[in-house]
Formats: sequence, structure tokens, C-alpha cells
Amino acid sequence: MPEVVQATNSPVAVTPKKDNEWLLIIKRLLRNKLAVLGLIIIILQIAMALLAPIIATHDPVKQDLSASELPVFSEGHWLGTDNYGRDVWSRIVYGSQISLLVGIVAVVLGLLGGVTLGLLGGYYKKLDGVIMRFVDLLFSFPGILLAMLIIAVLGTSLVNVAIAISIWSIPSCARIVRGSVLSIKEKEYIMAMKSVGASDLRIMIKHILPNCFAPIIVFATMRMATAILSTAALSYLGLGAQPPTPEWGSMISQGQAFMWSSPHLTIVPGIAIMLTVFAFNVLGDGLRDAIDPNMNV
Repeated sequence: MPEVVQATNSPVAVTPKKDNEWLLIIKRLLRNKLAVLGLIIIILQIAMALLAPIIATHDPVKQDLSASELPVFSEGHWLGTDNYGRDVWSRIVYGSQISLLVGIVAVVLGLLGGVTLGLLGGYYKKLDGVIMRFVDLLFSFPGILLAMLIIAVLGTSLVNVAIAISIWSIPSCARIVRGSVLSIKEKEYIMAMKSVGASDLRIMIKHILPNCFAPIIVFATMRMATAILSTAALSYLGLGAQPPTPEWGSMISQGQAFMWSSPHLTIVPGIAIMLTVFAFNVLGDGLRDAIDPNMNV
């Protein structure tokens, strides 16, 4: 026999998820060894970025032509130096600050736009068609080309790179949030809130949005990998960080002319990009599987 809930003048929001559900998600995530490895790499990357002034052994932009193109494990330069005598380790360390900062800003801005459009499109049927056609328009451009077009309009800088990548992130986020909203807004507790006169804004912010957090977190984690890779790609093409800024993609671009004489100038920043992107991707996969373990069935 179904349980009868008595309505009152001051309704209490019904929480569709148990309080310990996030604890169960964390436990399932920690059982995924690959995801834990990714999490450890990310923590180390964040620590390296925060402690850059302490762990960097040299000024990342200071030139010393008398010590140019030193190989890996040279005295005083364990990752060698570039063609201007700049310490590669110090440039990698400070480059982590740029990659993580641009990635975080791009993802946050993309989430703000995508979540807003997804909520409005999923909740209001009349707005859905207009918003989704705008999203389809953004999807019609290949991501990297859209970013290049935006930078061509705004100008070359890391700030504009973050803006371009965030705009590129909006349509994917909007579709994910819209799908969740379409499912959640038909739940009984949402109908109950409407029946007692709760405003649309209250329902969307306090009762629908919190239940979209799981797919949003997974999207944000995996989008960080894309943002970092895109930042490196745009900098490699000369549209992002400009010399002598120590950015990983820019370091690869500058080092490719010395690929045969000093291969570490491209290999070392390439490994840094690979490890960071790998870490965010496997953590995102682990979060997805932890949130919905049935996906592995």
C-alpha cells in the first residue's frame, strides 16, 4: 500500500537521495585503482603548482646562453635546459600553474553557461527549442576551430584562450544538464513542490540542480582534461601563451626545432601534458562508474 504524505503549509523538501549516497560513491571510487592513480597525479600536480616558488630551482624565464641545451640529469639542471639556457624543470613547474588555472577558469565559465541553459531548456518547454537550436549551432563547429575563431576575434592571450574553451564547453554541458532536468522535473517530489506553490526559481535551484550534481561533476572532471589539452594545442599554434611564458604547449612548439639535438625539450613537456590529461580522464571515468555502477554491467 503506498505511503500517504500529509501536505502542510510549510512543506519540507523531499530529498530523493540518501544522506550517505555520496559516501558510497567515494568508497566505490576508492576501489577503482586506476581512478585513485589519477587522483594522486592530480593532487601532485596541484601541489606542484601551489609550491612552484619553493620547488622550482631557477627563474623559469631567466636566460643563460652559456648553459644552453644541457641534457637531462646535468649538474644543477636535472631535466636539462632549453636553447636559451632556461631550466626545463622550473618551466615545467610554473607551466603547471598556467595549465591548471586556464583549465579551471574555462571549465567554471563553461559550467555557468551550460548549467544555466540546461536548466532553462529542460524546465521550460517553450524555451527548450530556442536554447537547443543555439546549442546545435555551437555543435556545428569543430571544437578547436571554434576556439581558434573566438581567439581570432578577441585576440591572442591566455585569458581569451580560457574564454574560447569555456564557450566550446557550453553546448556539451547544456545537453547533459537538460537531460537530467527533463527526468528530474517529472518526479513526485517536484510535483509536490509545484502543488504547494513553490516558485520555479526555488524548485530549479534548491531541488533540481542539487540532483544534477553527479553528471555535472563527471563532466567537469573530464572537461578539465580537454581544457588542458586544448590550452596546450592553442599555445603550440601560437594562439595562447606567448614566449617567454612557461606553458607546456608553447614549450613543445619552441623545442621542436631542436628535436634531434635536444629531444628532451619536446618530450618532457609532452609527458607532463600526457600525465595530466590521463589523470583527469581516468578520474572522470572512475567517478562515472562510481556514481552509476550499473554502467559496468
